[in-house]
Order: sequence, then structure tokens, then C-alpha cells
Amino acid sequence: MRNLPVLIIVLAIIVLGAASVLSLPTREADAARPVTTEQAAADAGATVLPTDPKLSIEPK
Repeated sequence: MRNLPVLIIVLAIIVLGAASVLSLPTREADAARPVTTEQAAADAGATVLPTDPKLSIEPK
């Protein structure tokens, strides 16, 4: 009986936290817009560089 106010406070915090998470606005993914790696890098201000070719003789 002594822990009832604490339990009510904890449950209220859980309910308010869940309500705040569920009320966040969601955005739709841009899956409908095809984007290449080069376009995504350019949008971020970066460039895509080719990888170095493998060595013809690998060190042991």
C-alpha cells in the first residue's frame, strides 16, 4: 500500500513516454526516387573514387 503512489508515478511516466514516441511525425522514405551512389555522394558534398586495383603479385 505504501508503494502505490510510486507505482502510479512510474506508470504515468511510461504512458507519457509511449504517447510521445507514438505522436512523433513520420516521414515517408524516398524509395520511389531512384538515387545512384554518385548522386547521393554529390548531395552530401562528397565524391566517389574508384578502388585501387589488386596487385598482380600479392605479398606473403
